[in-house]
Amino acid sequence: MTRLLLILALLSAACGGATVGPSTPQLDPLDPANLYPLANGNVWAYDIDTGLEDDLPVLGQSRVVAQEGQRFEVSNNRSDPVIYEVRPEGIYRTQNGSWLLRAPIREGAEWEAPLGATARVTSVSEEVDTPSGHFEGCVRIEESGGPSGRETATVYCPGVGPVYLEAVMESRLTRQSVRVVVRLRGYVVAGDS
Repeated sequence: MTRLLLILALLSAACGGATVGPSTPQLDPLDPANLYPLANGNVWAYDIDTGLEDDLPVLGQSRVVAQEGQRFEVSNNRSDPVIYEVRPEGIYRTQNGSWLLRAPIREGAEWEAPLGATARVTSVSEEVDTPSGHFEGCVRIEESGGPSGRETATVYCPGVGPVYLEAVMESRLTRQSVRVVVRLRGYVVAGDS
């Protein structure tokens, strides 16, 4: 049960974003709304490797379940939705008052993340291979600091969304480091056929 809660918490922290519709050629590839395209019904499926011995990867899913204007509700594995707003400055997490992605997206850019952590753009030319394919020209965001000690790296690809997440944190019960890796298995984004 603790492992499932950890997985859901990690997915909630990193999976769920927003766009104003399908990705189009006129959108800047580094526009936060293009890096995490949301529209009602968009869905992403992930293989989740919990890093625990003898555990097979599990399947996780993020889905946009509601949209009202520029507000989007994203449910991870049918959990209570996380609410995001697409704003001119980026994608804002309303429930904890922090940015998921904040413009301008460029290497070295930083902003405040949840729970006292700092988010930092470490690459705007990341390449990633996942079960869903090979992605190029992606953005890597690393979050660290704060009292939780959790460190995450999320890779967002233009017109697709998050394709890779790695989270490391220390278990409060065992004091062992836990590493979870999430890779995109498949996705349906508005405009895909």
